Amino acid sequence: FFSYSPSGHGKMFGTMDETDMEAGGGMRLNIDMLIKDRRPLIDQLAAAVADLAKGEAEYDDVFMLRFILTWEKREGLSKAIDACRETIVWRRENKEMLDHVCTPGGKAPLEDKIMKFETVGPAGTLGGLEPIYCVRTGHCNIKGLMSTCTVKEVSDWLHFIKERNYRVCDERTRKTRLLIKCITVVDLSNWSLFGGDKRFFEALGDSSKRAAVNYPQLLGKTAMINTPSFFRMAFSTFSVFMPQSFLDKMALCPATGTHLPGAQNASTCPFVRKYCGGGQEHDSKVSRRGNDNTRPPCPPRGPQECNNHLTKVTLANRSKTSVEFLVPSDGLTAKWEVLVQDFGVGMSAELHPTEGGPHIKVIPDCKVKADGGLAEGVVQLQKKGTLIVTFDNTYSMFRGKTFEYKLEVLGQPPADPVKPPVQVSVS
Repeated sequence: FFSYSPSGHGKMFGTMDETDMEAGGGMRLNIDMLIKDRRPLIDQLAAAVADLAKGEAEYDDVFMLRFILTWEKREGLSKAIDACRETIVWRRENKEMLDHVCTPGGKAPLEDKIMKFETVGPAGTLGGLEPIYCVRTGHCNIKGLMSTCTVKEVSDWLHFIKERNYRVCDERTRKTRLLIKCITVVDLSNWSLFGGDKRFFEALGDSSKRAAVNYPQLLGKTAMINTPSFFRMAFSTFSVFMPQSFLDKMALCPATGTHLPGAQNASTCPFVRKYCGGGQEHDSKVSRRGNDNTRPPCPPRGPQECNNHLTKVTLANRSKTSVEFLVPSDGLTAKWEVLVQDFGVGMSAELHPTEGGPHIKVIPDCKVKADGGLAEGVVQLQKKGTLIVTFDNTYSMFRGKTFEYKLEVLGQPPADPVKPPVQVSVS
């Protein structure tokens, strides 16, 4: 296997040493030796941020070490001081959110909405140490995401969820006394060149630049697997948004057709194991030494698959289609979501009561537009019967429309009054 960097240099994978720190090496180095060798720098950094750290146990030698390792050969101690001070302020200002993200069931801002479009999540470890985070790019809906959320919202989400892997790596670093970092595996199987969005790359680039400051030495390697033939062309497009420190840690697997079972154990990929230095088991009984003043680690989470599951429909010009849903009893509700690829499509819904009588209009005639992103709403179903949802493109003389939809009939009425449709303009 050969690594790949934007500069075009390749090298045989092998054991990384301390000189590879900026290129994503330095994994599993003994932190006691690193701290000992850098004691003067760590003491200077600690003194420079003492007014902010205020003696809090979190900001100890291990915390300072990651900043020193990141900046010592680049911009020196002064930059490490600036980054560390900025990070302490950021962590204090966002402490409540950072703790919440790492609690069982805790979510980053807009995570529920964003995960409608993303297929990402934890995917095992290397030898029980480095956490692996898998991104299944070909199963993400990037255009839908960026039509629904802003660049800042996506960037904030990407940044906050890094706290989960940070706490895992920090806890394992302190326990084993080895420098533990996160591995990212990007699976490009089924990815289309036309499935990307410049706005997402901007959000990803912004998040990566912030992570270089707030999460130094967190990313060990990024392994790209199942890369299509056109990837290098696409790479040249999005790489301009990424910091060099991120690009230096990337590698392309030359093979195609690599299969990951589910999204649960990316460490089974031979490329990941060899390139990232994993595969060997580590003695989990190693005693914890030094200062045991860390916050509780983030609890393990299962794989997070895209929970969108929308049904895709292509509607010809000057046509319409209807979908029926059973409403088994009185007093239920329906939650709906619609995502239009381009332009707009008409939508309405009627409830046909089983007992007969007039039809009940539950969604008035409206147009769902692509530039509004994901449209969603909740409607009340007063009677048992059949809910008929109609999508209308009869007004379009020449252009067919492609959209995705999801509708669920829920067993309980909403606690609040019926919500009006979101991001929908009345035609």
